[in-house]
Amino acid sequence: YAREISEGGAINKCPPGGSRTIAKLAQLLHRDVVPLDPVHGVESVRLVASIRENECIGCTKCIQACPVDAILGASKRMHTVIVDECTGCDLCVEPCPVDCIDMLPVSGDVAARDEDEALRRQQSDYWRQRFEARNRRLEKQRSALLARRKLAAETARRLLQEEPSQPVEVGVWIPPQERPVILSETQAKADIAAALARVRARKAAQQKEEP
Repeated sequence: YAREISEGGAINKCPPGGSRTIAKLAQLLHRDVVPLDPVHGVESVRLVASIRENECIGCTKCIQACPVDAILGASKRMHTVIVDECTGCDLCVEPCPVDCIDMLPVSGDVAARDEDEALRRQQSDYWRQRFEARNRRLEKQRSALLARRKLAAETARRLLQEEPSQPVEVGVWIPPQERPVILSETQAKADIAAALARVRARKAAQQKEEP
């Protein structure tokens, strides 16, 4: 979405940011302030993710989806959200196969900090740093995976040259947590768009059910 905005896209598609973020983007990009596009959701108080831990199956899908590494847990182990680190983006909700993640309003000190402009700016900078750190970590894992694959291919090629008549089996075992999903940019955008559409449909259905 940030890339879309930088290329001239609409600035009113982020419900978590709401009117406050739209106003800041308009000022930064010298555009008119426009209301939030209801197609992408409605503005509300700041929300954070909360995992119903007794229902969590430890699949790690939410951990993989979180852009700021705000969820702790391991495979087949209970997960939990670090509230102070959660941005409220709700990207962890859709991947959960057992639907055990709720988005709840912040309270107490977290809510109080949201009313302080300087603290909000500091928090935004912190989230950006966590997002960038996560991207660096994933890129490092991706590079390591590609290096291992290259080494395996070179080893197989060398062995075939030395013993061409002998069958060669060369493999590289990669731990599950180090197996990043490498998608093309087009496929990644399509997957994200589909996930967001499912989230919006689910929220719309829930709103209709509410009295």
